[in-house]
Amino acid sequence: VPVVILMVIAIFSFRLLFAYNDMPKPYMTVKATGYQWYWGYEYPDQKISEITSVPLKKEEAAAKGVPYLLAADKPLVVPVNQVIRVQVTGADVIHAFALPAFGLKTDAIPGRLNETWFKADTIGVYYGQCSELCGVEHSNMPIEIHVVSQADFDVWVKSKTAPPAAPATAAAPATATVTPVATAPASAPAAAPAAPAV
Repeated sequence: VPVVILMVIAIFSFRLLFAYNDMPKPYMTVKATGYQWYWGYEYPDQKISEITSVPLKKEEAAAKGVPYLLAADKPLVVPVNQVIRVQVTGADVIHAFALPAFGLKTDAIPGRLNETWFKADTIGVYYGQCSELCGVEHSNMPIEIHVVSQADFDVWVKSKTAPPAAPATAAAPATATVTPVATAPASAPAAAPAAPAV
């Protein structure tokens, strides 16, 4: 009987495992890199270079009314109802990219690129954390994801890819106009005094 139970569990487990790895065609790819102790997000499809996402300080989190140790200064932004492929790696030690709301936990291993995916069907803010002991600040590696509408995502992408505004050039100084001044003709030299009479 125990063997039969284990076989039944194995059948359902393998089905779920293969289904999890069977990724639908992704709308976009995000590369998440774990560092000691923050995350970096890169959007290769949108030509957005790595964005550093660090945890908010306690005072900043309190001022914004967001959870301390879960909120980050620059969240990962993705569109709603789209398949998002996440490529996960580590830059120094082993980390783990974990999002409980999406059922995700993928190891971030230096020199290796792991893949996972998710599809969020509700607009909102979601939180996760590094789930692999990675050092003294392990508990201070939050993952904050903003799921937004497609229109808002497009606006966000434009804000990240727009070329920086050129600095304003100083106006050229006005050319001075010189008005010639008419001068009176030089008078003839005075006549020499007459010689005294002898």
